Amino acid sequence: MQQYAAEVARLSTLIDEGIKALTGFAREVAESEHDYRKAKAIAWQTAPPGTVAMREAWVDSETAEQRLRLDLAEGSRSAALEAVRSRRQQLSAVQSLLAAFKAAADFDRTGPV
Repeated sequence: MQQYAAEVARLSTLIDEGIKALTGFAREVAESEHDYRKAKAIAWQTAPPGTVAMREAWVDSETAEQRLRLDLAEGSRSAALEAVRSRRQQLSAVQSLLAAFKAAADFDRTGPV
């Protein structure tokens, strides 16, 4: 039983750490998106004359670094969120096992009700 209590504590700690990481990644995504949108607006204002497709391509090339930082931040946030979800599922599985052990112990103690 102690091993399950230790596992619950370990998973709870990992979930707490994951939530803290998510907070940091959420901030990173917001800042990256802010920088990207700002750079894109400036790029549109300074885009050389040409067709719409030419101007879009130019703006995309001018803001590629900001877009990359945004994509990486979103990927990190998504990975952290999946890690938290996975740990919650693991914790739920351990809790289900503990509930089954409790039910078996109650049955052993009192017999069928």
